[in-house]
Amino acid sequence: MKNFLLILSLLFLLSSCLKEPDYHSYQLNIVIDFGLDFPQEHKTGAKVSLFNQLKSYTLEASTNSDGSIRFSPIEPGFYSVIISHSYTSEGIMYYYNGAKNIEIFGDKTDSIVVKCTKSGALVVKEFYFSGKTTPAGKPYSNDQYIEIFNNSPEIQYADGISVLEHESYATGENYWANLKDTIVVKMIWTIPGTGNQVPVLPGKSIILARTAINHRDDPNGNQLSPVNLGNAEFEFYVEKQPVIDIDAPNVPNLIEDLFVFRANDVAFHVKGGSAIAIAKIPGKTNKDHKAYIAKNLVSKNTSSGSGSTYYVKIASKYVFDAVELVMDEAHATYKRFPSDLDLGFTYVNSGSGSGKCIRRKIKEVIAGRVVYQDTNNSTEDFLKDVDPKPKIYE
Repeated sequence: MKNFLLILSLLFLLSSCLKEPDYHSYQLNIVIDFGLDFPQEHKTGAKVSLFNQLKSYTLEASTNSDGSIRFSPIEPGFYSVIISHSYTSEGIMYYYNGAKNIEIFGDKTDSIVVKCTKSGALVVKEFYFSGKTTPAGKPYSNDQYIEIFNNSPEIQYADGISVLEHESYATGENYWANLKDTIVVKMIWTIPGTGNQVPVLPGKSIILARTAINHRDDPNGNQLSPVNLGNAEFEFYVEKQPVIDIDAPNVPNLIEDLFVFRANDVAFHVKGGSAIAIAKIPGKTNKDHKAYIAKNLVSKNTSSGSGSTYYVKIASKYVFDAVELVMDEAHATYKRFPSDLDLGFTYVNSGSGSGKCIRRKIKEVIAGRVVYQDTNNSTEDFLKDVDPKPKIYE
């Protein structure tokens, strides 16, 4: 009987121990401070990770409609909180990140401030400008192109997006350095459409060709050219008399909003002096764009001093992506784009006629979709001296 009572007591004690947790559980409420200008509709869904520093496990959850979140129950200890969030608006990808260490030894409410960085959902994936020398040893650059890539997980619409070229080739000091948060351009070409007519799928791209032909086998081409641009989405075409530029009949033309030097067709500097950007100029129509351009004209004396040439200043806030392209590293001192648009620079070592280009580096692959690196630093973001591979994502 005594043994039975002893066993019963042990069982009761064991049962009591199993029911009682070995720690007190608490509740943590976190409010994310997105800032006053943050859109209310995007506060939902921010990813919050709560990492236990001692036991090395992570709890994850997402914010509700007011930007707050509750973790419960959690054990006491030392934690790291990491917030990551993003959304797309008008072709710009906004990234919000924040972090904080929190001690939890009771119920707690805390707030965490997040900081914003932004990147265009549409980025320059590849820029081929060097051209390729013909079998006869003549220069050939009609096969130049710009490839614009959808770097986001959502469909983006490219119509209304403009391609810009900076006024300077970076052969001397930036004449416009006193204009803050602004770039000055000599060329603006816009993708036609009403805003929802040129969809670019996630992980896909469109080609803007100088001349949209198969340069390898067309009679007007160069059999040594590395590219076939006959399937480009759009073409730079300068309509003038006498006819100089080739107009590919099956490829729609970009809208010429500004082209300061119209003596010839569009040609980017084969040695790499053309710094380019993609932007969305205010207004929904070509007429609106022209009005914006007219209001933002700036002048510069010609080299002969006999007159002035007019260019257009574009506010940096309208720029999605910028590539500070220079002829070589020595010319990088003559920086043109503000550092928040492009902190670095890039170039092609092989030079003109080499048939080489610059291509953005791959950051990661998500469920088969390539995501290219975009840190707003072309020195880090681009590969140099690579073979042109339009619409090949590697």
